[in-house]
Amino acid sequence: MQATSNFQVYNASAGSGKTFTLVKEYLKVVLLSEDRFVFQKILAITFTNKAASEMKERVLKNLQLFSEGKENSEFLDILKETQLDKSTIQKRSSIILEAILQNYSAFAITTIDSFTHKIIKSFAFDLGLNLNFEVELDSDTLLSLAVDILVSKIGVENDITNTLIDYSLDKAKEDKSWDISRDLNEFAKILLKDENAKHFKKLSSKTISDFTSLKKKLLKQQNSIEKEFTEIGNTALEIIKNTGLEHSEFGYGGEVPNHFVKLINYKFIKPDILKFDGRLNKTIEENKNFSASKTSINSRQLIDEIKGELIDLYCQSKEVFEEKNSIYRLNELVLKSLIPLAVLTKINSELTTIKEENNIRLISEFNQLISNNIKEEPAPFIYERIGQKFMYYFIDEMQDTSILQWQNLIPLIENALAQEKSNLLLVGDGKQAIYRWRGGKAEQFIKLGSEDQKERNSNPFQIYKEVKGLDTNYRSYSEIIDFNNSFFQYVSGHFQNPMYQQLFEDGNKQNPTQKQGGFVSIDFLEKLEDKEENELKYAKKVHEIIINLDVNFSRKDVCVLVRRKKEGVAVANYLSEKGIEIISSETLLIQNSKKVNFIVNLLQVIQHPKDHETWLNIVYFLHDHLNIKTDKHHFIAFFDIKNGDNFFKSIAEYNIQFDLDDFTKLPFYEKIEEIIRAFNLAEESDAYIQFFLDVVFEQQKKGTEIQQFLDFWNLKKEKLSIVAPEAENAVQIMTIHKSKGLEFPVVIFPYNIDIYYQKNPKTWLTNLSTEQFESFDELLVNSTSSIKNIGEKGVEIDKNQREELELDNFNLLYVALTRSIEQLYIVTENKENSSVEGRTKNISGILIDYLKENGKWSDEKLTYNFGDKNKVSDSKKTISTSIVQKEFISNSWRQHNIYMVANSSKLWETAQGKAIEYGNLVHEMLSKVQVKEDVENVIQHYLHQGFLNSENSEKINKLLFKVVNHPKLKNYYSNEAIVFNEREIVSKDNHIFIPDRLVFNSENEVIIIDYKTGKPAKEYHQQLINYEDVLLSMDLKVVKKIIIYINEEITIEEF
Repeated sequence: MQATSNFQVYNASAGSGKTFTLVKEYLKVVLLSEDRFVFQKILAITFTNKAASEMKERVLKNLQLFSEGKENSEFLDILKETQLDKSTIQKRSSIILEAILQNYSAFAITTIDSFTHKIIKSFAFDLGLNLNFEVELDSDTLLSLAVDILVSKIGVENDITNTLIDYSLDKAKEDKSWDISRDLNEFAKILLKDENAKHFKKLSSKTISDFTSLKKKLLKQQNSIEKEFTEIGNTALEIIKNTGLEHSEFGYGGEVPNHFVKLINYKFIKPDILKFDGRLNKTIEENKNFSASKTSINSRQLIDEIKGELIDLYCQSKEVFEEKNSIYRLNELVLKSLIPLAVLTKINSELTTIKEENNIRLISEFNQLISNNIKEEPAPFIYERIGQKFMYYFIDEMQDTSILQWQNLIPLIENALAQEKSNLLLVGDGKQAIYRWRGGKAEQFIKLGSEDQKERNSNPFQIYKEVKGLDTNYRSYSEIIDFNNSFFQYVSGHFQNPMYQQLFEDGNKQNPTQKQGGFVSIDFLEKLEDKEENELKYAKKVHEIIINLDVNFSRKDVCVLVRRKKEGVAVANYLSEKGIEIISSETLLIQNSKKVNFIVNLLQVIQHPKDHETWLNIVYFLHDHLNIKTDKHHFIAFFDIKNGDNFFKSIAEYNIQFDLDDFTKLPFYEKIEEIIRAFNLAEESDAYIQFFLDVVFEQQKKGTEIQQFLDFWNLKKEKLSIVAPEAENAVQIMTIHKSKGLEFPVVIFPYNIDIYYQKNPKTWLTNLSTEQFESFDELLVNSTSSIKNIGEKGVEIDKNQREELELDNFNLLYVALTRSIEQLYIVTENKENSSVEGRTKNISGILIDYLKENGKWSDEKLTYNFGDKNKVSDSKKTISTSIVQKEFISNSWRQHNIYMVANSSKLWETAQGKAIEYGNLVHEMLSKVQVKEDVENVIQHYLHQGFLNSENSEKINKLLFKVVNHPKLKNYYSNEAIVFNEREIVSKDNHIFIPDRLVFNSENEVIIIDYKTGKPAKEYHQQLINYEDVLLSMDLKVVKKIIIYINEEITIEEF
């Protein structure tokens, strides 16, 4: 009889043992098969590398345990569920373990990103990718480079210049940042999202003129609609004025004339101000009087006389409104988004160019690449390419899997399930889907986890779907389980979407284990008048809770969960001030180390010797680091910080030996180690410095030098952190997102959550009328609540957004409140009245409503406790297995008789070096000289970069000064001259020329200067004549052409 394939979905609420279930089901597959290599046919996909490692470790540990004849929970369950006997399990475990270890690369427990990378690599040729393409994980850096390139074109390309000016002006009108690069870097992250890729691909063919053309058309249309309203309004107000009536003589504070005033101001009023379904409309329909009760008889008669005309004009305005208001509001929305969208398409174009030129692909592109090019290939062909055929699929954290990722997997899984004896197991929890911003879509798993068998989204396969629930909570004590069950079932009533309502109603019926007891506390804090005190109230309460915990809890048992990083910073700062040791992502940032900052500062002044502020920071640090007894101001005065070379000589008096010439010859990593050794920054091991060196090492592999590293550091310093030992006796502080999958004996959750808040929401308007919007059939627009005013489509978008916000924020709350093992503290604000469209908008309000529903709320009471505050669990002493490296290990290359080749030694004292000495290098250095005072700075720059050494720098220095001080040339290097070095000029036939130096005199006449080496030659003259022709075509007068021959002596040709 043919064995059937299985499709199982596990709804696994928090703490219900999903990893245990995954591992157990994996082990059942390998142990039930007589094929020792069946593990090669299993693909287990997890969300993070950590989860993949944990699952691998648990599979291997269990196999080892079983092979030794030992039993645990997994063993007993497998014994009961498979009918295998103990000896078979023991024997097969030993065989399978050996097979996995001998073929470890085929042990496919991996992340979805790693699997998609494998597919892309296998199909690189078909996709037109170079076979050795690189995967770039750091998409932010690439994006930043694309933005920089775009910004650098300001003043060079007119369309980009004008677009970016418009963009900046729009930001200024909104009172937003003028820092265009920073703003664009943040804004451009939209490009990296899976769901946006197909839309931007459509827009890639659009030019700036397409956007500006549409903008002009829409503005014209807007003006026309405004004019219609204005004409009606003016006509009505003129009629009222001609009768000598005052607006106050009309009823309800001049409601009739006010309506027509609104028409005139249509462009400036909020969309919901002008209404045709209110009191005025009712007055007209019921033919009531327009006059106020205190209006004179004469005025009443006058109002009655013009009433018919005013009603006609009202009806006209109503017709225009009904016909054109939604069009106007749609145009308004599009106009606000057109320029930003044009900018985004240009950034996307620059990003594409960078990727192609550097043979790299972003990992965020893989899902779209597979969807566009590979998904439709026959499954056997895909399996053949990747070298493995999978018959068993295990997918963890299914609720965080994006739609594209799932759609890409379906053909492979469908092919497997069509065979005999295959299996698909999905594990997830729709209540823990908190990564929508990263592409995860809870709705996808909610449908898959439902009993529905027919709808394609609920079951995309041709076999029966078995839905199971993991209903026991093995993590928490009974009081916490009971509270969360009760509270989140109450929360289910706050969802507008019935599917989400059902999810929370059915998914919060967890059973406890024998872990009875536990404690839940809810504190409501009053708003304080003093702003600073009000901001500190949460941190103070957290401190109070920690101090008053049962003494049997240690500090490492406590985790403070926050919604946003800035909240975590506030709590961390306050606890640190109060002497409580903490661990948080912020405290672990490498940039928090004074020694690391000193290293970076030293690189900065070596690169930019005139940066006096950074020099001061360096001297301040050294005063403390070297334990100088002298007054700090005298110590600073001792150094000549205006002269870097003198500083390094002076510091030798404090037993610091740092030779700048030797330093410049070192590779980048060695440069950093040299600073650490020379300034005695790590007499013993320092985690921050060690992690900093790891970062430096990674960057050196990319060929990084000082300035590139400084740029990288400024971009990434707020994300680079060390990894702290888990057993530290310190309170942990982390965001709710980072706590996913973790558990803590004591959880404190301070602050409030605004359920309907979203930052800069955006949506794609699709299927737009190409007649109305020219060649655009879809556009990205802001999707704030005002989107409702564009018509039915806008109302639907707004409704869906609010439903998603409810799910995302209640899910966030669910994750936070289910991390606790024994004690849970909720700290929020005593705030209940705020609402959005009649729905409570803050978590605090929902907690208050919940307590009222259960008859526990009292206006005089601000603290509510459930359970016993005393610790009930046994204290387990954690024995740290970490090995502490006390000594900082670093050896200079000099100790190993290794000779380093620096940039300068590549360029000098060789036959080829002679040519370069008077050629490319001098040429390049002169391109950096605007005026003669620049020469010294340019020399220092190239010296510090290692392109020059002390001896050669003097030689070049003399050479450059000969040029800039030459009697025939010095005027062209003076402060009065307007200079353009190596500026592109374009001829009429689109050829690009780059003269070395163009100098404009006071008459706006041009002097062309070109640098050459070797002997004078007539053919060089033609080159300058070509430059002259281009400049003449630009209506510029060339008065002189000069060739400067740079050899041992300077020779000049003028013509």
